[in-house]
Amino acid sequence: MTAGEQVMELIQRRVRPRDIVTRKALENAAAVVAASGGSNQCALHCRRSRTKCGIKFDLFDVAEVFKKTPYIADLKPGGRYVAKDLFEAGGVPLLMKTLLDHASCTAIVRHGRGRPWRKI
Repeated sequence: MTAGEQVMELIQRRVRPRDIVTRKALENAAAVVAASGGSNQCALHCRRSRTKCGIKFDLFDVAEVFKKTPYIADLKPGGRYVAKDLFEAGGVPLLMKTLLDHASCTAIVRHGRGRPWRKI
């Protein structure tokens, strides 16, 4: 399913960001960014999401998640691989599974399709 199809499905089901964005979901998002070598720009995106949903999650919270998350994917610009390589290896679901296996994120958080990550 493409991202556009996913968005359309969520709209049809009347699922809004407030329905799936929780503090644990933001922690998971920050963990994926940290594990893939992403930038601290994540903090800006998380800030926008949490503001709209009324959740306390600031730059210090993102930094805490980054500190405890293993570096797994080694993506550019600082790493050796590009996002296409991650996608071909299994994408974010594989990265999340690896993080779940190492207790670096929370399995009970629901993703956009409504299922918990542990079911992926």
